[in-house]
Amino acid sequence: MTEHQSFDRVDVVIDTESPWKVTQRDWNWPLYTYKMSASKWQALLARAKRGDPEAEWEVADRYGDGCKNHAGKIVVRRSRRKAAQWFRQAAEHGLSAAQNTLGVVLSNGDGVRKNVDEALSWLRKAFHAGDVVAGQNIAITYREIGDLRTAVKWFRKSADAGDGDALVQLGIHYYWGKGVRKNPKAAVRCFRMASKAKNICEAGRDDAFFLLGVAYSEGEGVRPSIPSARRLFERANVDNDHPAARKMLLQLEA
Repeated sequence: MTEHQSFDRVDVVIDTESPWKVTQRDWNWPLYTYKMSASKWQALLARAKRGDPEAEWEVADRYGDGCKNHAGKIVVRRSRRKAAQWFRQAAEHGLSAAQNTLGVVLSNGDGVRKNVDEALSWLRKAFHAGDVVAGQNIAITYREIGDLRTAVKWFRKSADAGDGDALVQLGIHYYWGKGVRKNPKAAVRCFRMASKAKNICEAGRDDAFFLLGVAYSEGEGVRPSIPSARRLFERANVDNDHPAARKMLLQLEA
């Protein structure tokens, strides 16, 4: 395949109806990774029961993942219901990180009855309290209920506030024209900025490189370049943990 040929098999790898799914990972996080003695757990629980929001957050986190002592005996048995209860306590006591997490929990119905309206209320409180990630979670919540225009608005707000992961999502909406007029050049700008952002998770940065590779492979928003696309897919899959990038590399070799 020559330098300036484009590649027309991206839809084999990406669902163009819901292209953001390519950034969703099926993480299998290990449980019971926290180590804590029974006495320290009781001390933490006592602080939480006195209304200390940081302690309430930690208690919720321990219930969320479970906790063992250093000998491997379970100290805190995992309970999503109890985790949600303690996240609510911390959220009500003003901890923005807990407000964000409670919003996500309510949006997903994780240990509680699903309640999108209440989820959005808590997420907005968190965002206005300075939790930038909450803006992206608001956007995702709107996207999940099919309101793509409002989702784009919130991805933009979160990106403007410095969230690099939101830039990746905003770029996806521009590239495929979901909830906003299709604008591949604006999408490429988002992906480039995200690839260099400071406030972005490593998986998000990998997605930015991957999506830039998609743009180069299709010649959308940039001049087509299969060699550039290949380099970007290889960068996205540098740790061999990006399934879509691996598939695209295989497609290019086919």
